[in-house]
Amino acid sequence: AAPRLTRGARTANGTHTHTPVNHTQDMMLRTFRFASGAAALAGASAAAFAYSKTTEEERRQRGLFSMLTTVCAEDLSSFLAKARFDGPLPIAIASLRFNELMPQPGRPKYQLAVVEFNIPSAVNGGSDKGPDGYRIDTIPIANSVIKTGNSCELIKYCDDKHDEFSTYVQRFDAIIVRINPGQLSQGTLPGTQERFDSLMNQLLLSGKLVWSSPEVQTRMGAKDALVCINQLSCGLPDTFAYYSGEALEEGFKKTCAFQPRVIKQNRGSAGEGIWLVWLHGGDYCENFGDSSLKDTCMLKLMEMNDSHVEYHTVKEFIAFCVDGPGGAAGEWKSAFPGKYLEGGKAAGGQLVDQRLLPRISEGEVRMLMVGDILQCIIHKKPESGGLSAVGGQAAYTYFKPGCVEYADLEAKFIGQDLPSLKKALGIDNEPLPLLWTADFIPKDGKPILGGVSTEFVVGEFNCSCVGISKLQAVCGGEKTLADVPDEDYYEACLLTDLMGLKAVQYLDARDLGRKLN
Repeated sequence: AAPRLTRGARTANGTHTHTPVNHTQDMMLRTFRFASGAAALAGASAAAFAYSKTTEEERRQRGLFSMLTTVCAEDLSSFLAKARFDGPLPIAIASLRFNELMPQPGRPKYQLAVVEFNIPSAVNGGSDKGPDGYRIDTIPIANSVIKTGNSCELIKYCDDKHDEFSTYVQRFDAIIVRINPGQLSQGTLPGTQERFDSLMNQLLLSGKLVWSSPEVQTRMGAKDALVCINQLSCGLPDTFAYYSGEALEEGFKKTCAFQPRVIKQNRGSAGEGIWLVWLHGGDYCENFGDSSLKDTCMLKLMEMNDSHVEYHTVKEFIAFCVDGPGGAAGEWKSAFPGKYLEGGKAAGGQLVDQRLLPRISEGEVRMLMVGDILQCIIHKKPESGGLSAVGGQAAYTYFKPGCVEYADLEAKFIGQDLPSLKKALGIDNEPLPLLWTADFIPKDGKPILGGVSTEFVVGEFNCSCVGISKLQAVCGGEKTLADVPDEDYYEACLLTDLMGLKAVQYLDARDLGRKLN
């Protein structure tokens, strides 16, 4: 049996009831097809189609237009394909559930594509994909563009067919890249990531749009982005980046003598190589720069991927960061090999040194962004007494923009910092990513009556194939988009539909010569 593609009333055995199309209904359909205007044609035809698929009792009880959510989307897809609609889809159709790619419009203004990559020999093509070989969120993202009246194809990048891919993508106005970091280096030809990035840059130079471009991913995703924003309200002024062992030794010995620190490697995404560092058995100096730690000073270190704790000297920690375990670094429990500066800055070798904010145990606040629009605020609180939600289990609470709980944070980040963010990160000439996040950590602010205020600072940006949490529950394995509960599906579509609208808005701005926000 075909998977259910829409929600709505069903019979006891789980199938939709349909009635034959009579002469009156057929005439109604043909009449509506001659309605003037592209939107009117699509909307009226859909209404007639819904009429033809419902009983008189159903129409009486629920009304004709409400029944649009109960028609079979497989039949509706066929109907739309024959109609070859133009312009944005009417809300009545756009609000239906589609578990498969919708038919492409007849005369789209823009042509877009969602690009994926399947890891050779990996089950499903990767743990982020279902049995159909696609990410769970790929079809909703592509459909969000189609709903605007523009086309969006699903295409796969193949490392051994780079030239063919390069030729094919020239036809598109914009590319939405949905490839997880590191996938293009798994079982592929040498230099695959570099060739793919070079192609994306060539598309940008030819006037096409790419989300997110290699430059934007590097600038926003690299940990030293925190240094770039240290003068914004969302940053910490005592944030530093190290690209060599000498700089690490000189800087870290001063910062850790003053306050507990967080040392973050640039690679990894699950807390590996992120260390919370405390001075063990010693006192901190009163002012930054008053003192510098000795090689023999002891440190307490906690790695965020699994919250395990180790004790090492300053010399051992620096040696581990530069050369890995063994030798001067001694033995380590970490499952990861250190060597965080390997390859130098050009290869992503760097460490960021930031003040440890003890209130991180209260949870982190994620701003989920679509371009310059705040779509959702998520509070992630670590479970089981954990110190951080990074790399561990967390309880999620969702808030809408404008909520009183985070009104001050929203006003400062969206109202004050966002207009300056691209310039601070060095991406002023590129659009913000279609989907990205800013994760904030709470800290004590100014004294107020009865205590202190709460302020928030950015701990990380992420714009590299950000997942959609409402669809994550069925990610990987044998489940597909059809297995996502209706409530989660429609909640996710609030996000993906905004992505489609924003993509078209960016393209319109490009054509009008306006600055892309």
